Amino acid sequence: MKSNIKFNSLGGFPDLESFKDESGKYGYREKKSQKIFIAPQFDAAHSFHEGVAVVKIDQKYGYIDRHGLLVIKCDYDWANSFHNGLAMVERNNRYGYIDQEGKEVIPIIYEHIDDFHEGLAPVKLHEKWGYVDRSGKVVIPPRYDDSWCFNESLAAVRIDEKWGFIDKAGRVLIPLQYEYAWNFKEDVAAVKQNGKWGFIDKAGQVFLPFLYDEADSFSKGLAEVKLDTLWGVIDKTGTWQKNEDCI
Repeated sequence: MKSNIKFNSLGGFPDLESFKDESGKYGYREKKSQKIFIAPQFDAAHSFHEGVAVVKIDQKYGYIDRHGLLVIKCDYDWANSFHNGLAMVERNNRYGYIDQEGKEVIPIIYEHIDDFHEGLAPVKLHEKWGYVDRSGKVVIPPRYDDSWCFNESLAAVRIDEKWGFIDKAGRVLIPLQYEYAWNFKEDVAAVKQNGKWGFIDKAGQVFLPFLYDEADSFSKGLAEVKLDTLWGVIDKTGTWQKNEDCI
């Protein structure tokens, strides 16, 4: 794979974007000048992140550098961009993470895997969810029927039909007793009990009563809720806000 890349006056690489030619192949060109830097040769080409880009050749995905050189061979059925040194990949309907040398940091063995939040990623193995850290260590063994990413040091998890909250050591801090739960945001979480939604704090105490037919998480002190057929926005006292204050 050849490229015509030249450094710009500041010593860095030009700002590249992918494009498709008349034959249906993808390459890369400089955004401002539209000059071709990596000739069209790929079946798909994604944006550059952390110095490399996902490309597709013959139904397989790999990674090239800004010179157009294949630095991680096209060996995956799907691949995501790199973020903080790791990229999610799929092979044979199993997921894991690799580093920029192509080493499997999180083995490609999981039925599903999510993004890292607060240092941990939810993973699904044998139909159960657990959590791994960025080194691939299983921090919380898969034992949950569903789970959310960690947020504010807690994660909502489900066993059978009940949701609760665990910490990063896997300790249950708020018992699994809710019909549904969103993660904590701004120190409170929307949870559903006996068919109604309310809000709890991190001690598991009721913050706002179970009055609502639907409820979303708080953002900037406001949360969207539904009461009977009416949608609106409340603040943390439960007071309904005027339309101009709605998120």
